[in-house]
Amino acid sequence: MSGGMPLLRNRRLAAGFIIVMYVMLGALLTGLLVAGFSDGNVGKGVAVVVGGALGAAFGVWRIRRTPENEREDDGGY
Repeated sequence: MSGGMPLLRNRRLAAGFIIVMYVMLGALLTGLLVAGFSDGNVGKGVAVVVGGALGAAFGVWRIRRTPENEREDDGGY
């Protein structure tokens, strides 16, 4: 990996960042979708939690699917 944010050059921090971003994106999208079709606050809350969980699962799946040579650190701090 060349360049980039110094904190995200660490492999574990970058993976955590990716997962957190997918959690937030999943929660936002499902919250917006359910808010458009539902009046109940409980349904909205459940949808946000489920969306976050699905986003996290998608983030982990994307990280595992990436070829190992693309995930390697360059070690050049």
